[in-house]
Amino acid sequence: MSNENESLGNKAHDALDDAGTSMKNTAKDVKTGSENTARTAENEADKAANNAKAAGGDVFDKAGAAVKNAFGDAKTATENTANSAKNETEKAANKVDNEATKAERDRRDNF
Repeated sequence: MSNENESLGNKAHDALDDAGTSMKNTAKDVKTGSENTARTAENEADKAANNAKAAGGDVFDKAGAAVKNAFGDAKTATENTANSAKNETEKAANKVDNEATKAERDRRDNF
């Protein structure tokens, strides 16, 4: 939080806090993206294995592969969505914490 009477030192601290929060949240985005990509890749590999088994099988093998693949897609989508939501919640908490730190610094210096 910025105010017009803020000292140069506080402005510098605020800028560093903002940069730190931005870096922390960018790292969280990269980590979440990597986790989601890895989960999706694993699901695709499982689907390919299911399809390969079904290719030489009968109608029941093909139906089983289709069910497994549909379940895998749903599970992967749900886990990726939950992971992304958790990431966004944590990033929001980081921003709130950063603003609280800056506000507390302003409060200390104004009294």
